[in-house]
Amino acid sequence: MTPKTKTFLERTLSTVILLGILGGTIAWNEPIGYALLITLLCLLTTWEWFRMLAEKKQQADRPLILLGGWLYPLLLTAGMCGKLSSSTLLSFMVTYLVAFTLLAFIRQLFRMDYGGRDGATALSGTAQTLLAFVYPVWLMSFAFLGITMDEIYLVLWLVLVTKMSDIWAYVSGILMGGKFISRKFSPTVSPKKTWEGILGSFIITNLCAYPLAIWLLPGSEALLGLSPAVFSLSITPVLFVLAVWGDLAGSMIKRGLAVKDSGSLLPGIGGIFDLIDSPSFTLSFYFCLLAIIPLASL
Repeated sequence: MTPKTKTFLERTLSTVILLGILGGTIAWNEPIGYALLITLLCLLTTWEWFRMLAEKKQQADRPLILLGGWLYPLLLTAGMCGKLSSSTLLSFMVTYLVAFTLLAFIRQLFRMDYGGRDGATALSGTAQTLLAFVYPVWLMSFAFLGITMDEIYLVLWLVLVTKMSDIWAYVSGILMGGKFISRKFSPTVSPKKTWEGILGSFIITNLCAYPLAIWLLPGSEALLGLSPAVFSLSITPVLFVLAVWGDLAGSMIKRGLAVKDSGSLLPGIGGIFDLIDSPSFTLSFYFCLLAIIPLASL
């Protein structure tokens, strides 16, 4: 068995297990079930950030990352259970980010004045602390808005389209990578990505997203006033590009920290960070889009 085949089989097994967990959550069909699943993903990702930064002896404020990253999704779940509206939850999300940012700076300033930390180290520590919270935990938490809007099937469709882009890029890359275009798609950040993989995935993902939208998505305001068919044809190309960027952003971070995977929980995939890196881009973009469009019409 070749290494590529082994990785593909491991990815397939991990994907089937994850889809089984997601399917069980959907079968339960209770808002608290969806919220707990999102919370678990955020908690595990925060732990992976904490561990990666600790192993590489980075200067980030790891206690703040752990406490802030764990408290945040739990508070969102509590707010959702308290029947808070999506607009109220969104306000909380922004307020929490502001408070976390201020605290991250203040703690580094104290370390400069009373801990002997130099400015360059404090600046690097502040940046890493903020990034460890924002990406992908804070961005991924936009999935909570889909629960409060009773649009969980829209969240499911967004996640499936996002992950399909990664899966089909891997398959297309194995089958056709380097046969037609010698230059790599991302030679420095992700050297294994090929143009054939990306282009093949773009075509297959768009073809798969269309019937999936017809099946999963009834017409609603959350579809930007479009029918499921038109919605899929319009938004899938944008989601695909964002998914690729989200995946590359995760690769950039791991390359910067000199780690291959964020964890080993998911064979063939890595850690939870590796699982939600691209959905954090697509989900946050889409639900921000839903919030901005009504404001633009005022």
